[in-house]
Amino acid sequence: MSARTTAKVLRRRSLAVVDQLSYVPASRLTFNIMLNVLVSQRWLLAALRPTADHLIARTAPVVPGVRVERVSGPVRGEWVWAPEAHDASAAAGVVLVLHGSGYLICSARTHRGFASHLSEYSGMPTFAIDYRLAPEHPFPAAEDDAIAAYRWLLAQGHDPAKIVVAGDSAGGHLAVALALRLRREGLPAPAALALFGPLIDPLYRACIADARTRRQPLDPRAAARAIALYVGDHDADDPRLCLLNAELSNLPPIQIHYGSREVMRADAEVFARQVVESGGRCDEHMWPGLMHGYWLWPRDGGLTSLQVAGHFLRTTIAEANTA
Repeated sequence: MSARTTAKVLRRRSLAVVDQLSYVPASRLTFNIMLNVLVSQRWLLAALRPTADHLIARTAPVVPGVRVERVSGPVRGEWVWAPEAHDASAAAGVVLVLHGSGYLICSARTHRGFASHLSEYSGMPTFAIDYRLAPEHPFPAAEDDAIAAYRWLLAQGHDPAKIVVAGDSAGGHLAVALALRLRREGLPAPAALALFGPLIDPLYRACIADARTRRQPLDPRAAARAIALYVGDHDADDPRLCLLNAELSNLPPIQIHYGSREVMRADAEVFARQVVESGGRCDEHMWPGLMHGYWLWPRDGGLTSLQVAGHFLRTTIAEANTA
């Protein structure tokens, strides 16, 4: 090959690389780099959690006038009463909130705003739990903590027919996993599940194959590497982890919210279809222009999404207890 020909080939390859990079948003590249560093240098996760908690908690808006009560002991978390729920009695119901962020970071504190909006729009207090995080505590640590919190609510006298569960991202996965485990253990199910951009498959197979994700800020391949820290040595196809492999019949009514730019949209769509095909109820709400995490910093359509979810949780409890 002549020098001129070689130069042309190299130029074509360089242009191809530039074209690919221009196709991927800078935020996606940044996200990939950050996740790759955290996955390879796991000690950084523990070091960065306090900073991440502080930044998210400081920037995520909280409904004005909320009342917060910390809970310590075997079950840890916080109660949040928005003004609309201040006068709600225990008989009105409670929202168990399971926070997201890949099972790796975040807490009840980071999701106080999310919980406060759900409390305001449902008219019920919320209880957001602090569960153990990976990689120090891989599967099924978070699931164990979620079921412990649910048992604790039952022990506090809460009627399961008036308990609803809300979860975002990994917390959405945890909400479904909780319902499935309650069924396996013969415990009463919650009245409803509200899921926001839920994790469904830890391998993100439908998302990776979905052409819509190619221009999204979040890369499903990088997200799968992060979730692997929670999966640990377990088989990712285990029905307790890959919800698409689970028996999805006889679940409580489910409502799923996601934006049109949601990286896990494809998995959510498959999950909703499988629930309906199994004879269950799963209502989908797609919000144009919104991406993963919009519920933490809600505006316009994001606030409407939270309002719709709050109404669903409140009315599902009312319908269940008047049937």
